Amino acid sequence: MFPLYSLAMERIPILIADDHLQVRNQILTRLARETDFAIVGLADNSAATVACANATHPQILLIDPMMGDGMGLDAIRQVRANVPRTAIVVLTAFTDTAQKIELEKLGVRSILNKGIESYRLVEELHLAARYATDKH
Repeated sequence: MFPLYSLAMERIPILIADDHLQVRNQILTRLARETDFAIVGLADNSAATVACANATHPQILLIDPMMGDGMGLDAIRQVRANVPRTAIVVLTAFTDTAQKIELEKLGVRSILNKGIESYRLVEELHLAARYATDKH
């Protein structure tokens, strides 16, 4: 976990949390092409996700709840409790019905498959940002 750069007020601050370096790098590379996003941190486990969210207060948390430490749902719960204005978007390779229900109960904005096309990911993040802004 580490903050990447200070965020400008007009940019949408996003925290990326995934335990796979390649996935984090792919998302970072894709979102770096968008002038309205500011990546405020990268996290590779649940504890780092919570710590970075507490430090940066992102508008969006893009997270894979199936991180190797097995605590992704707990991280979502903690971010929801500590930084309630953060819109949470799940990006995962696998979800079952029970997990989808749990994620919805936790107030997750969107559940996306890791195979999503990059333009759709950008669209979903814009929707989540509007939701977070309208919500509060």
